[in-house]
Amino acid sequence: MRHVRRVVWLQRSAARRRSVGDTALAERLYRRALAIAERHLPDDGLTTARVRNDLAVLLKYTGGFEEAAQLYAAACEVLTARLGADDPEVATVLHNIGGLAHAAGRPADGEPAARRSVEIRDAAVGAEHPDAAADRAALAGILAATGRHDEARALLEAALAVFERALGDDHHEVAVTLGNLGALDAQRGDPALAERRLRRALAIKERTLGQDHLELAATLGTLGVIRRRQGDTTEARELHTRALVLYETRGLEHHPHVAVLRANLDRAASAT
Repeated sequence: MRHVRRVVWLQRSAARRRSVGDTALAERLYRRALAIAERHLPDDGLTTARVRNDLAVLLKYTGGFEEAAQLYAAACEVLTARLGADDPEVATVLHNIGGLAHAAGRPADGEPAARRSVEIRDAAVGAEHPDAAADRAALAGILAATGRHDEARALLEAALAVFERALGDDHHEVAVTLGNLGALDAQRGDPALAERRLRRALAIKERTLGQDHLELAATLGTLGVIRRRQGDTTEARELHTRALVLYETRGLEHHPHVAVLRANLDRAASAT
């Protein structure tokens, strides 16, 4: 039990550091927790599986996609064997597997896991639960990336209604969903609506996470692209630069998203 308590304490400490954007310390704490779990606890135990999932979530944000995929696969295998294929914890890892494939630029690969997470969660808690809405929002991101914009939009609008009703207008999940809707609006050719949604998403994230949290980067980058296309290259450069700083100050210069941001910054500069 002593080792379990230590691992759980490290997990909670890491989660707190991640919540305030300190990804470097969060990763060190998660890796320490995993090292203790793998040395002193059963490799097929629930505690070890949960640490692997938590570390993988962090690595998705910091660009460690390959290791994250391995950790998710190991966690999913254990949780399925120990809890059953229809358990909500399995749905959580499947949700994460789908999101990782999307982030890594392979959205179609993530669709089966994302759809399965929706099925499990609906059966466990009902379609109107915020967790079920989060699964639908994740699936919507994948569908949008594979060109199925109408289905994606319907899922996102439904998820947004659940989040606003259950969690409040200024909740982080509302901001994430607004950001995804804004990106979709831009793809569908409605930049004015996209901008309104993205600015609201950014404002919520800044209030709930702070001005320099890494999770702001995606919203800043998408908004920057829209502003460039609208002709405001000055603000576009400011937004892309701000997003780049969020990665670079954390030593994440080689994150895959950094190359995209730099390319967009160059486009904005050349359009001036």
